[in-house]
Amino acid sequence: MLTIEYEQSLIETTVFLAIRNDERLECELHQVVDNLYEIPDEEIRQGEFVPVFREFFTKLGFDRLIAGLLSERPLLSELIDRCVVREAPRKKAQSAELLIQEKIDTDSCVSKTLIIQICPHSFLETDDISAMDSPRIRLVNLMRRELLHVADMLDNQFGYVRETFTGDPSRQNIQRDRYRILWDTYVEGRLERDKFGVDGKKQKLAQDFGRVFSTNNERVFASIFDAQSLTHCNFMDWVHEPDLLRNSRLASCQNAVSKAFA
Repeated sequence: MLTIEYEQSLIETTVFLAIRNDERLECELHQVVDNLYEIPDEEIRQGEFVPVFREFFTKLGFDRLIAGLLSERPLLSELIDRCVVREAPRKKAQSAELLIQEKIDTDSCVSKTLIIQICPHSFLETDDISAMDSPRIRLVNLMRRELLHVADMLDNQFGYVRETFTGDPSRQNIQRDRYRILWDTYVEGRLERDKFGVDGKKQKLAQDFGRVFSTNNERVFASIFDAQSLTHCNFMDWVHEPDLLRNSRLASCQNAVSKAFA
């Protein structure tokens, strides 16, 4: 079973944020930690804080968020060696990234570590539990997309390879944008079919798709959004030769299906 390792500073900040409006929990925490400040040795004192805050973190249920998201993608637990959850320096830095390192003196040639960065406040619910735009809900939606990207990277059928885009800086940026939009569209389509779609996301992707591929052809976008299985090689071909996408069998099949059900 994959062990999730939480950075201590993330745990402590999240707990402090969670209890600041709960007098009972705040008193309960201080009853334990206040005595620890009397320990003269700083190293020993800091070590004693660790299990206390981890216990509160678990008690408040924050450890279940990432565990639940990972359970939606079994491939991650099967192929990842470690999962480390760190504090994100800012909201826009919240992410999930795959770190692959060569191993030395072991049977396995590489080590795969999932690095997740989260802002402490993103663990928290709002006072209004019906709110659909709380930091926690936004985090869940973001992480579902991030983790599906990582799952694709680990999937041999997808065949992800880190590529170097060519040409002048402007051309490289265009190629990166095309690749990103293709992959995001493929991810969002699967999330929507899994009932994890987000209102307005499909429309925004369609606009971005039309911009980077200079087409308003809905069937071309739909061919990616509704695709069951695509690969890194597909994306790279379409990045470099957009006409291949517009004339692809994938788009033609999608158009035929649309007409059949019209």
